[in-house]
Amino acid sequence: MKCPFCKAIIDDDSWFCDQCGTALKFCPECRQPKRGTECAACGADLVTAEAFFNPPKAPKTSSRGTATRQPEGSSTEERKSNQNPTMLEGDSLKLPLKEGVFGRTTGIYPELSSQIYISGRHGELRCVHGQWQIRDLGSKNGTLLNGMKLTPNGWYDLNIGDILKIATTLLTVK
Repeated sequence: MKCPFCKAIIDDDSWFCDQCGTALKFCPECRQPKRGTECAACGADLVTAEAFFNPPKAPKTSSRGTATRQPEGSSTEERKSNQNPTMLEGDSLKLPLKEGVFGRTTGIYPELSSQIYISGRHGELRCVHGQWQIRDLGSKNGTLLNGMKLTPNGWYDLNIGDILKIATTLLTVK
């Protein structure tokens, strides 16, 4: 496919342009990357690449058409994925999740002051309806979530087992 910003040819499953680095938005109707907030061809609202490639899953339903609950005897992996994270943990860091701005020179984690590649005001954490989220505040060295670079000022969900790279500092969401 073609990047709508720099016109470079990129992989069909790209979330960001390989050449210009721009976060892509897609028209769910035309199924193409577009510029702006709505598709000029059909008028549909554009969605993030994450929403386009990973549409929300419908809840499991019973034969009566009502939502079903996960049984109490679910596997450990299934139960783990339904728990809320409480910690960011790396080789030498254990950071309890807290709401607020973080960085090398300011914020909720003074432990990051020795991490020279983390920006002074690097990112922010929040909890919305029990779901922890992170955003990069336009940091110089960026933030990656499971290998995907975060678009500055966009909020991204954190889940247990996610790998978070804040500049060069590698943390696991636990």
